[in-house]
This record gives sequence, C-alpha cells and structure tokens, in this order.
Amino acid sequence: MSQSAHIPDLDKLPPCALLTYTQVAKLAGFSLVSIKRWAADGRGPHMTRIEGHPRFTVRDVKAWMSGENA
Repeated sequence: MSQSAHIPDLDKLPPCALLTYTQVAKLAGFSLVSIKRWAADGRGPHMTRIEGHPRFTVRDVKAWMSGENA
C-alpha cells in the first residue's frame, strides 16, 4: 500500500503525531478539496506548517472530529 493510500489508526498514534491533508480527508470522509478549503478559511482542524508543509496533529484532528472545536 502506498503512503498516500495509508489511513492511520488515530488510537495507535501519539497525540503529537503529524498528519497530511490526504490522511485527514480519508479519516474524516471528506474530499481533499474540502479539507484544504476549510483550512484556508480557518475551519476544520487546526493546521500548522512544518518546514512549509501543512500538517495536522492527531490531537487536533481527534478534537475536530469529535466536535470539540465547533
């Protein structure tokens, strides 16, 4: 399985692990375009940049998916 097709198990990752747009989209069941648009609009899980690359922590994605960021 390729890296881009991998859907991580959030329960097995540490809260500070970093996820890509693609991983978040697959985990949440939304399109990649939606996740990118929401990030640009300041919606969705909190995004940070690591060396210029957008990333999401497992902690932030879990909070967003559970509605804690709403």
